[in-house]
Amino acid sequence: MKWAAAATGGQLLTESQEVCFQRISTDSRTAGPGDLFVALQGERHDGHDFLAEVVGRRVAGVMVRRDRAGAAFGIGAAAVLAVDDPRESLGRMARVFRGEFDLPVVGVVGSNGKTTTKDLLAAVLASLGPILRSEASFNNDIGVPMTLLGLDREHRVAVVEAGTNHPGELAPLLDLIRPGFGLLTGIGREHLEHFVDLEGVAREEGVIADKLPAEGLLVMNGDTPYSGGIASRSRAAVVRFGLAAGNEWQVTFRQSDWSGEEFELACPHPSWTGRWRVGVPGRHMAVNAAGALAVACRLGVDPGAARVALAAFRASRQRLETIEVGGIRILNDCYNANADSMLAALQTIHDLPCAGRRVAVLGDMAELGPASEPAHGEVGRFAAATVDRLYAVGHRAGITAGAAAGAGLRQSFRHGSLEGLIPVLTEELRPEDVVLIKASRSSRLERVTTALVQHFAAAIPH
Repeated sequence: MKWAAAATGGQLLTESQEVCFQRISTDSRTAGPGDLFVALQGERHDGHDFLAEVVGRRVAGVMVRRDRAGAAFGIGAAAVLAVDDPRESLGRMARVFRGEFDLPVVGVVGSNGKTTTKDLLAAVLASLGPILRSEASFNNDIGVPMTLLGLDREHRVAVVEAGTNHPGELAPLLDLIRPGFGLLTGIGREHLEHFVDLEGVAREEGVIADKLPAEGLLVMNGDTPYSGGIASRSRAAVVRFGLAAGNEWQVTFRQSDWSGEEFELACPHPSWTGRWRVGVPGRHMAVNAAGALAVACRLGVDPGAARVALAAFRASRQRLETIEVGGIRILNDCYNANADSMLAALQTIHDLPCAGRRVAVLGDMAELGPASEPAHGEVGRFAAATVDRLYAVGHRAGITAGAAAGAGLRQSFRHGSLEGLIPVLTEELRPEDVVLIKASRSSRLERVTTALVQHFAAAIPH
């Protein structure tokens, strides 16, 4: 606990200065013996309200706001660390702890595909030994510190995701991570409510170039028109990947099927050039895989081991997750969405073999500001070219469905609520149909996935 007090500048309130903790927890539901529980205050919950609960589970200590320290001490906490702001202090601990490790660290940033690309990279690096990677989408000022605080002397490489939805958020996260390598998945239409336009996105995501050391490496998607400007900001060497001929790691699509995406890779390294397969379908998956492979090559991974790992890779939950039930295939991609990721998902369902109908269930895309209406219209028009039937749901459903109908999609339907949509889907879907389910997280379209799985699983004869 003395270490935590020194790292945060907080005041340790305990009779013994030698109290030790083994793990840091911010979740009262999982905090247990030996943990330091950090009482964070969020929009819905305040960790200070659960101090008695975690103390009852015999945590080693609690980190609390100074004005709540007396109450924590009074309920018998083994150690109380009083700080001005527990959230900020979590970052201070991570900064000090990160400084105790000297290993290759890759910072993964970009508008789309960060989490999947981070997982791809961790998979192809696994042959090097234990890899630290961000859990799920732990990419903000809580998730990044929690990831870094999981570093261990056994780790050979750390792969840390960093996200942003407001200008100025990325730089302090990268200051914590201190990456030697950067992987920029691309510049897309994310959070335009705050970034205004693509130039704003490029300025923010391009911060990764500013933060890399001269001896480092920036691996970036070279297909964006902003790649040149971002590359010019980097002291580190720059390697580009993507579809365009000017990329050092160039992807050519070959074939999509339900077990993955096959692609050709041309690069300066003969042993990495040739045909590859990633175990998740989608053209964008092949492009992201190329970025991960370029980093792996620099870090000394054996290309044979990388081929095996990439082919065996599977998507995480709600990210182009394939679910088969009752003869229907569901592409569950409802974790998040912006216009570019919507188009990529629609292209994926179009490319995949399908004996029935291609059906898209699309919800709202959030945080687009003035770009919201044109973006939803663009998605609707692209749906008309890629699927047989569209169900749009949410506040912007009329824009999406109307644009699809205007572009010639006769089976284009608008629904105001999930409650109205779900019974329609369970009635109208039939075996051999393929269903894409995608929206921003706030639309909660995972409820549609759950309802369809439950309905069609119950319909299977036992």
